[in-house]
Amino acid sequence: MLSQLIKPKWIGLTLAALALMGAFAALSMWQWHRAQADQLAQAPAVPASAVLSSESPLAVADYGAVVEISGVFDAGHQLLVRQSDSSYWVVTPLKPAAGASVAIARGTVGSPSDPGVTDLPSGLVTIRGVAQPFEGDPGTPSSLPAGEVDRITRAAFGVPGLAQGWIAAVVQRPSSSLTPVAPPLVAAGGLRLQNVSYAIQWVLFAAFVIFMWWRMFRDDLADTRAGDPAVATVAPIDSATATDRSTPRKEVY
Repeated sequence: MLSQLIKPKWIGLTLAALALMGAFAALSMWQWHRAQADQLAQAPAVPASAVLSSESPLAVADYGAVVEISGVFDAGHQLLVRQSDSSYWVVTPLKPAAGASVAIARGTVGSPSDPGVTDLPSGLVTIRGVAQPFEGDPGTPSSLPAGEVDRITRAAFGVPGLAQGWIAAVVQRPSSSLTPVAPPLVAAGGLRLQNVSYAIQWVLFAAFVIFMWWRMFRDDLADTRAGDPAVATVAPIDSATATDRSTPRKEVY
């Protein structure tokens, strides 16, 4: 079986199948996030100050709570949170008219030089999103360039009185060109069934790719073994000419 897999034909087919499965998985996740975002955008929201404060961490019961806040972005303390070599979260503190500033994950960019990083409205902005806890203090110094971190922590912003929690933005008014950060936690409530069904369909497509790959491989392996000269083939016995060995032959003297 291994010798069959390392043939150029099957190396190519396996890589193609893996690429298709990866694409279908990404599309499924995208539809799932769309279902979440639609649900969150329409869910009743509470003021961010009701669950986020500078005095105490975000309560576990409020993880994923849908909140809304209005204020002005503080571009001077913005950070890029590195998710991978080609994915960064743009996180900017928002200062409301009263109360603590709140870190807002405005969206995702592909590189630190993306124009969306500096696409900040200068006036009043309203954010609707989900409340999330910080990931703890930075601990060891980061090796990333200035303005970049590998996780969202309160200490990394250097903003006095920053709320002890952040918001993954789902809707921004005025609108933003950034792709929203997929909320890690989702508040209770219904999801948009159309997007959920699409997400399930993409998973089924990925499963079908696995099934077809295995069926093609099994059939090809069977054909290879059938054509192998090392496999002995026993010719069938012709019943018309075979000697019945069950009856003793009579000797003629």
